[in-house]
Amino acid sequence: MKSDLDRLMEERGFAAIVVMGEARGNHILKYLTNGAQVSHAIVVKKRHEQPAIICGGMERDEAAKSGLPVVTMAAFNYTQLVKEAGSGFEGSVRLMGAIFEKYGITGKVSFYGTGDPGRSYMMLKRLAEYLPDIEVVGETETSIFDEAYATKDGDEIDAIKSIAQRTNTVMGEIIAFLQGHKVAGETLLKADGSPLTVADVKAHLRQRLLHYGLEDNGETIFALGRDAGVPHSRGEDGDVLALGKSIIFDLFPRDMVSGYYHDMTRTFCLGYAPDEVQMAYKQVMQAFNVVMDKLEVGQKGGYYQDLTCDVFEEHGHPTIRTNPGAEEGYVHSVGHGLGLQIHSRPRMSTLVEDTLEVGHVITIEPGLYYPSRGYGVRIEDTVYVDEKGQFHSLTPYPKDLIIPVGN
Repeated sequence: MKSDLDRLMEERGFAAIVVMGEARGNHILKYLTNGAQVSHAIVVKKRHEQPAIICGGMERDEAAKSGLPVVTMAAFNYTQLVKEAGSGFEGSVRLMGAIFEKYGITGKVSFYGTGDPGRSYMMLKRLAEYLPDIEVVGETETSIFDEAYATKDGDEIDAIKSIAQRTNTVMGEIIAFLQGHKVAGETLLKADGSPLTVADVKAHLRQRLLHYGLEDNGETIFALGRDAGVPHSRGEDGDVLALGKSIIFDLFPRDMVSGYYHDMTRTFCLGYAPDEVQMAYKQVMQAFNVVMDKLEVGQKGGYYQDLTCDVFEEHGHPTIRTNPGAEEGYVHSVGHGLGLQIHSRPRMSTLVEDTLEVGHVITIEPGLYYPSRGYGVRIEDTVYVDEKGQFHSLTPYPKDLIIPVGN
């Protein structure tokens, strides 16, 4: 949680943390500014002090909505610093020096945010030279924000619940949209008699997401047949909606204000489902239910990956436990943490030692994939752990394999 930051900084010996860069896609900036709609900022947090926002004067009102102290670039004579330095790069170095002086920052400072990797490297290298009282440090495996993000406070859970409710509503509206089309032979038709395509579905989806204050940045998975057998295939725009094909609909929109995500997947066939798809679906649901029934605080995420592999291997499917390079069968981990990032800690994988805790928000998403046979199946709910250690699904939308159409 955000309230853990000072403890985590103490453990690492950080005197301060700095977050920089464009706000878009900068989940750490969003986190520290409480979702304020600034386009670019520098956020400085000293240990045991609240963060402060440094931004352009045009951003001051939006930055103030964070509830944090706001200082504009003008207070540091940024324009004059650039002129004196002879370049924007060197002016930015001097700006950081002025910021550190204002806030009395010395010692270990860790930097985060977004930007070109090469320029960021040169900036940090130059800062280390320019500011001898600052020790520029970095993190590798698990950052301070990876740990803070993993557990959510009540406000974060409430935000995620709201997004989940809207996402479930959109899922239902898209299913209804499909059911509202006529069928000729095996093909769904639009009002003008032309075939309904994946592009048509995604265009309607974007409208409905926007209506509910959500966005998908073009990443939604709506994949048919063979493409459903490749877990992260987004689907082909020109593919025609037809009866009997497995469709993986993985919907993971982001709230346009708070920046938090929900993640859910449903697999269905329109009209009817082939026997092999029905069998695979039954086995995926078995794995899903086994994992959900065993969820408990204090258990390692990798335990649930092993449970999933157990179920699928008993049914004769290859898994990444028996074949780490498998491209058919069960080919990924059973879930992941969720929040301001679509994939975060804790990991539900045997490759890490993450343990389930109160405040975690995770996905549970077993699947079977056979592109060579023309189908894939995945079922996914997002789950949170309440203060009593109880697990609750945020994804109540029905898990029906066959969706009737053409009535």
